Amino acid sequence: MNFSVSHAEGRPCFIHTANLAWLIHQPFIRQLMRISLLLMAFSLTCLTMLLATPGKGQGAETTQVTLELNDETLVSALKKIELKTPFRFVYRNKEIKSADHLSLPEGTRSVSETLDLLLANKSLTFRQINNNILIERKEDIAVQSELASESGAPIQQSVTGKATSAEDGSPLPGVSVLIKGTQTGTVTDVQGNYSLSTTGSDAILVFSFIGYKSTEVAVEGRSTVDVSLQTDVTQLTEVVVTSFGIEQEKRSVGFSAQAVKGENLIQTRQPNVVSALQGQVSGVQITNAGGAPGTSARIVIRGLTSLNTSGNNQPLFVIDGIPMDNSTDESPNTSRGLSNRAADINPNDIESVNILKGAAATALYGVRAAAGAIVITTKRGKAGAVRIDLNSSFGFQKVNRYPDFQTEYGQGWYGVADRTSVFPAWGAPFQSATSQDPTYKYYDNYRNVMETGKSFDNYLSVSGGNEFATFYTSVSNTKQTGVIPSSSWDRTSAKLSGTLNFKNKFTVTGSFTYSNSGGDRVPGDRFGETLMYYPTSSDATDYINEDGTQKYIGLSDNPIYAAKFWTYEDDVDRTLGNLFFSYKPASWISLNYRVGSDFYSDFREEILPGPKGIEGETPLSTTGYIEHTRITNRILNSNFFAEINKQIIPDLKATVRVGQELFQEDKNKLINTGNNFVIPEYYQFNNVTEVLTEQEIRQRRLIGVYGDLVLNYKDYLYLNVTGRNDWTSTLPKGNNSFFYPSVNVSFVFSDALQLPALVSYGKIRGSFGEVGKDTDPYLTSTTYSKTEGFPLNGQVGFTRSQVKGSETLKPERTTNVEVGAEMKFLDKRVGFEFTWYKANSRDQIFSVPVSNTTGYTRFVANAGEIENRGIELTLTGTPVRTTDFSWDVTLNFTRNRNKVIDLAEGFEGGFTIGTQFGYSGSTVTMALTEGAPYGNLYGTSFQRYYGAEGTPEGLEYLDRDKPLLIGADGFPVRNTSQLVVGNAQPKWLAGLRNNFRYKGFNLAVVLDVRWDIDQYNQYGNFLTAFGKEEYTSNRNDVVVFDGYLADGTKNTKAVWMGQGIGPDGVSYGDGFYRNTLRRLSEPFVQDASFVKLRSASLSYSLPAKILTKSPFQAVTFSASVNNIILWTPWSGYDPESFSGGAGTNVTGFSGLDYPGVATTVFSLNLTL
Repeated sequence: MNFSVSHAEGRPCFIHTANLAWLIHQPFIRQLMRISLLLMAFSLTCLTMLLATPGKGQGAETTQVTLELNDETLVSALKKIELKTPFRFVYRNKEIKSADHLSLPEGTRSVSETLDLLLANKSLTFRQINNNILIERKEDIAVQSELASESGAPIQQSVTGKATSAEDGSPLPGVSVLIKGTQTGTVTDVQGNYSLSTTGSDAILVFSFIGYKSTEVAVEGRSTVDVSLQTDVTQLTEVVVTSFGIEQEKRSVGFSAQAVKGENLIQTRQPNVVSALQGQVSGVQITNAGGAPGTSARIVIRGLTSLNTSGNNQPLFVIDGIPMDNSTDESPNTSRGLSNRAADINPNDIESVNILKGAAATALYGVRAAAGAIVITTKRGKAGAVRIDLNSSFGFQKVNRYPDFQTEYGQGWYGVADRTSVFPAWGAPFQSATSQDPTYKYYDNYRNVMETGKSFDNYLSVSGGNEFATFYTSVSNTKQTGVIPSSSWDRTSAKLSGTLNFKNKFTVTGSFTYSNSGGDRVPGDRFGETLMYYPTSSDATDYINEDGTQKYIGLSDNPIYAAKFWTYEDDVDRTLGNLFFSYKPASWISLNYRVGSDFYSDFREEILPGPKGIEGETPLSTTGYIEHTRITNRILNSNFFAEINKQIIPDLKATVRVGQELFQEDKNKLINTGNNFVIPEYYQFNNVTEVLTEQEIRQRRLIGVYGDLVLNYKDYLYLNVTGRNDWTSTLPKGNNSFFYPSVNVSFVFSDALQLPALVSYGKIRGSFGEVGKDTDPYLTSTTYSKTEGFPLNGQVGFTRSQVKGSETLKPERTTNVEVGAEMKFLDKRVGFEFTWYKANSRDQIFSVPVSNTTGYTRFVANAGEIENRGIELTLTGTPVRTTDFSWDVTLNFTRNRNKVIDLAEGFEGGFTIGTQFGYSGSTVTMALTEGAPYGNLYGTSFQRYYGAEGTPEGLEYLDRDKPLLIGADGFPVRNTSQLVVGNAQPKWLAGLRNNFRYKGFNLAVVLDVRWDIDQYNQYGNFLTAFGKEEYTSNRNDVVVFDGYLADGTKNTKAVWMGQGIGPDGVSYGDGFYRNTLRRLSEPFVQDASFVKLRSASLSYSLPAKILTKSPFQAVTFSASVNNIILWTPWSGYDPESFSGGAGTNVTGFSGLDYPGVATTVFSLNLTL
């Protein structure tokens, strides 16, 4: 078989599939083997060094460090020592911020000697605790010594205990334990245990550790004193992970970036990391495609940047510095709720997620991050004893919301019961018909067919190491069954990572993850449609005859039967691997290289059975078919950069990074379809009369070079300038190279100015950035594809595409400007972060419709510009903070407005980009119009009364506040003109997180709000047409519609809502609901706002003293609930569900898709 591709120059060519398949896969197999062998050797090396090397910390007296300082601050000096030694320094910023103007000639000294020189003539001293070095004030030590000499009390008893983190119950090594008023003390070991002798039963122990609040505990005659330390946010320096996994202090960046801790993701108990972010970040809109097991979730940052309906508006996903695929390749036949590829990641393995929002934040990532970046950092091993974590969870799911159904009428037409009718609910009232036929009764099929979904999640991790080698490994398994019968999804994953540190000169870090996922994907829309057609007077759960054929009633197949036997299973194998090498030939320079691979193979099998050959059966298909889809996708990424850190002048430091990146993606999609089974129930390709093959092969390569300059003046004024140039294979020569810069400034004015004690921290920032974007492969020329029906008689046939490519395409460009401020007050207990941004994405690449006289239906062009502008606000606070109780709250608010600024010449009037079917004129479309916002929904409506002047000329938008125009027949008049009846973009989003801690209890609650967003309720249109909506139960009522006649008089005419001849002797035909309402778009374009309890998690950690004699370091029980709808005006299932899946930008159509679910999960976590 042949297929077509095109060169960058735009020339079409033909390549033999077999040769290219060999070309792609053979090198990759060799590369995969090499990476596997490297990782195996790397893992063995880590384990060998770990076992061979004692776990004790090194001594400050013996560890050597080469250092040179030129008029620098003490903070800068300590950071340099940290980079070159295994030590971490513990200090309070306010105690050492005045220590500056330090100079030291270049030389190699012990760490102890170096610190003696730095702290000479200062009121500071130091002491070592394992690999931590505490910087303290001398007067504190002197006071302790004086009090100790005055006490002189004899030793009376020994006290032991354990220090743990109140956050997760994990042990804390290196905690300082002092007897108050003395200098007697010790530190906890790697298990968090300590032992010391006290001077009396009334002694008070003082526990202190970096990042935690100092805690005093009275001994009160006890021999065991355990303590749980609370996190102290005032001591912590916020760090964000930016481009290429580089960690930067948040104070130094001039753009908006938010981080979410892994523990906050786990609390939601969502298997998809994208769904777990809902309500926790400002500037981000996340939408689940439904409640199906393993279904996709869509994430958009600061609005859409691409007008193309299939364009990538989702951010780049980066895991441990390597870009990864997060596409959603939905089934072309009917939506199956397939997963976005980020669902392959186990949330239990995630340490943190950083969200980079603007062009200045993502410029170094290049074209792939034009819509932002999600930077995932996975867990790593830490020096200390081996730690084992085991988590087991069980959960169940229920549909979280049902439409309101009428329960009074059954199968039939015009109010007459009829078991053979195709109309499921326009028949006789049950109240009268049941007395004549007891089997003609109401069945609540929508609730009866739904099951209780179940989920099981088991996770085991082992980690540990020392200063030379650390490791982390985990295995997990997740199983889900859905609320729709026969739907399921599983995921099994294994991860191994580690780090080798060779004398702080050379570091090697590696990570390898394997996952297998997939399940039986029942199509929610197909299930919903057949259920909608099913009569209300028949039991849908009675679906199969003894001979295995379905019980067919009404207009369509039985939904349970179709879900069970029309199968679609996917099986995805995925590997993510990377190696990172860092070499420091000198203290001021490092050479870094990261190479990674993301590969997955996705096999899908769909089987639609044909007839069984049994007399009288109604098969799901008269012929049947089998379809195999094989998708392989490989991403290779190579990135080298050098980093230089230099003190330019005493108060000015510079960091320079220059690098080169290579990115290549290869995708192969092969679909084999076999039609018309010969032998019943034998589902093989050798049992069909027709076999069709379709193949798509895509290759894409990107080469980039970049530079990054950071200037730091006195640790409070920062300037960051970047530049990147990319060369892409998807654009024509001459336009395939493009440069884009960025600049951002951060000023921490609280460190530069004398401010009231009320202000703990203050920063203003601003940024400008530009980022380019290429396009999909092979849009530079016209391509050819295989003609249906060929090969025929040994001949092949190809058809020219109806889409004309362009040899003049140029890259899209997004320009972003943002300004912001960050403030914290009252010892950082209250704070806010505010951002205003504006982004313009111009030279949009997509296909636009053209006249058929051109020989094409569409052509590819740079055809538009979209603008997004908005605000982001994050409020944080700790209303209560005591030894035993704390309450932390975070509010995220987002408001985004977009507008289509420009469209290609000739298309200013707009064109359709999406549509969803509605009965008899109620179809709704989404269209682009110059000067209008993206997401406008167009459809038919009730005609409004505008007074004597009549309908305004050129009316574009529906005014729902205007009264209805009533016709002479007493019914509202239909307006068949296409007006804007809604918009599918929310006016604002908000998320509120509350975290309460009391001793061992922790309660985390996340509320999620989506406000003023419209969607087309296709299900409501269908239910109305077939008489199932609750409001259709008034079909025998006489009503007067509120509105005005054309002459301006108030309507007073009474009309019957039913079918046939009314009580007034007038024929009303099929009735108001089928004659009028189902034929309009307006009633079904509804407000889809909601307030949700996104998650609520209650956990309890057993006190450490209970576990003293057990092998466990921590034991935590938890229960959580997710996705509870608190309020919505939407009349259908969960308003968050939409029919297109995460791979589309047309989100205003709910379709008949999988209903949303509420989840309850119970978990047990053990730490050894």
